[in-house]
Amino acid sequence: MSHTSAVKLRPVDPQTDFPHMAELYNTFEPEPLTAEELGRWVQQASPARIHQRVAALDEQGQLVGFNNSGRDPWMPSGRFWIEVVVDPSWRKQGIGELLYTHALQFVQEQGATTLEAEVRDHMPESLHFAEQRGFKIDRHHFESTLDLATFDEARFSGVVEAVEASGIRFFTLADLGDTLEVQRRLYEINRRYAGDVPGGSESFTPFEQFHKEVFEAPWYRADCQLVAADGDRWIGMSAIGYFPETNHMHHMMTGVEPAYRGRKIALALKLLTIRRARTYGAAYIRTNNDSQNAPILAVNRKLGYRAQPGKYLLLRTLQDEG
Repeated sequence: MSHTSAVKLRPVDPQTDFPHMAELYNTFEPEPLTAEELGRWVQQASPARIHQRVAALDEQGQLVGFNNSGRDPWMPSGRFWIEVVVDPSWRKQGIGELLYTHALQFVQEQGATTLEAEVRDHMPESLHFAEQRGFKIDRHHFESTLDLATFDEARFSGVVEAVEASGIRFFTLADLGDTLEVQRRLYEINRRYAGDVPGGSESFTPFEQFHKEVFEAPWYRADCQLVAADGDRWIGMSAIGYFPETNHMHHMMTGVEPAYRGRKIALALKLLTIRRARTYGAAYIRTNNDSQNAPILAVNRKLGYRAQPGKYLLLRTLQDEG
């Protein structure tokens, strides 16, 4: 039975709605979110972002769902994201359709030609909801975790030393003073490698936005940004961030220049990030990788990462629909 006639839509009020929105995210996200984190996401957003958040309220004025749609200026032309979240106890009552239709109208008015969305891969009903509205799976991102209490580095004895003996040196941004200049160098190799992995995009966040989202983020630690260099040339990197609320590290990215691959540099970088994580007393490292990124998936399996539920990236094309 549909109860949408009793549901009212209004713009999201961060002050009153973010706490309940965080609770709804936490019904499916692998790591807990807080209202404060949602607030930081808003503060970090580009001033040029096109964006709308709408809350669905029941007759008592309680939030039972919300949508989130928009685009950032560096995204491909005509591409927008859409997110619809409904309280589990209010699903299958037409609220998701109401929120989706509202978001769709907004992005179409803004000139959307392609929509992107994400669905956790262990939520078949959510995937079905998206597929019924024309979305198709484009990528599959695997997630995995490494238990640092049981990780045995002795299995990899000599790996880092052998890479160093070949002429490669390792250091962190903290070793270089974490200056704006070295931050920009790390940004440049991030940008280069992001388009080089399966599912990567040629468009990338501008440095000013990257600085807000990474170097100013509460999880950022300069001594956890590892770099591999051949002489003065930076040829690889691996980055982790620390989340004290859950005492875990998130592995953000690992990349190595094509000409230097096959020399166990990525493995050495990963081992060094594990050492850094242990100095913080972290319980585990979480990471996610595209399902087609075979080299890094193989490294992670070798290290002992264990598979966790991941997510699908979905796309829907609008331009041929009239």
